Amino acid sequence: MNEHERLRTDLGAYVLGQLDEASAARLEQHLDGCATCTAELGELTPVAAALADLRVRPAPAAGDVPPGLADRVVGTVELAARSERRTTWARTAGVAGVAAALALVLSFGVQALRDDPTPTTPSVPTEAVGIRDEAPGVQASAALVNHTWGVEVKLRASGFEDGGRYRVDVLGTGGRRYPAGEFVGTGAREMDCNLNSAVLRDRAAGFEVTDSDGRVVAASTFS
Repeated sequence: MNEHERLRTDLGAYVLGQLDEASAARLEQHLDGCATCTAELGELTPVAAALADLRVRPAPAAGDVPPGLADRVVGTVELAARSERRTTWARTAGVAGVAAALALVLSFGVQALRDDPTPTTPSVPTEAVGIRDEAPGVQASAALVNHTWGVEVKLRASGFEDGGRYRVDVLGTGGRRYPAGEFVGTGAREMDCNLNSAVLRDRAAGFEVTDSDGRVVAASTFS
């Protein structure tokens, strides 16, 4: 296995916050010059976000299935399947690692929650950030969640073109862009989006929302 392949297998552990500081630094240096691994990291990050979300869900009633559980399972399986079809075993290993962790939580975590007579949902600390409304009619506010695997942007907004497609990137302190997801505008109706990136808070400088033509329609600079 060459150095590139070995670093690719570290992607799964990286998004789960399981790499030591030295290994994480080597991988981040590699990501700065590898578009392929950066794209793979963007696909793995939402799976890690789903795993983190499951950790803080309140306990379901006996016999109930948490909302969206089936969709999460199907999405994880499809992600792993796509990875296996189109990439080398190294990439599949990274996806499979995250998928396996998610599967363990789905298999055992839900039952553990049912068995806990006094479940609690810990509050998630957020950091409010300002937004520059670049497009006419756009009204938006945002907050950040500092996760161990990256920054989550919680965006509440209205005024984005109804049906229009928009992309969100978190900007790194070195100028690198970290994909955080996409959303569809809802016009005058207010919407809430939770967007996840793979850059840690101390290396995140802001975020941009761009339309399908690549024009910046909203942006934020972090303090």
